[in-house]
Amino acid sequence: MCLGVPAKVLSTGDLSSPLPMGAIDMKGEERPCCFAYLPEVEVGQWVLIQNGFAMDVISEDDAQASFEAIDEFDLLPNQPGSTVR
Repeated sequence: MCLGVPAKVLSTGDLSSPLPMGAIDMKGEERPCCFAYLPEVEVGQWVLIQNGFAMDVISEDDAQASFEAIDEFDLLPNQPGSTVR
């Protein structure tokens, strides 16, 4: 099972390229991301990330609710306080 994790779009690069790459903020950590499935995405929007790909645009409220569930159920490995390995 893959868990979609919310992230905020920081940059999109060239969205017309075959493999459009940009940057996202995932809980304070900047990471690269591919926007091939969301060519209309804009900086500042919230997206769901799976395996380095932005899969869907979501609202900020949905992103915050997802973060709360992720924290409550300790779903992200390698985070401070996490028991998931």
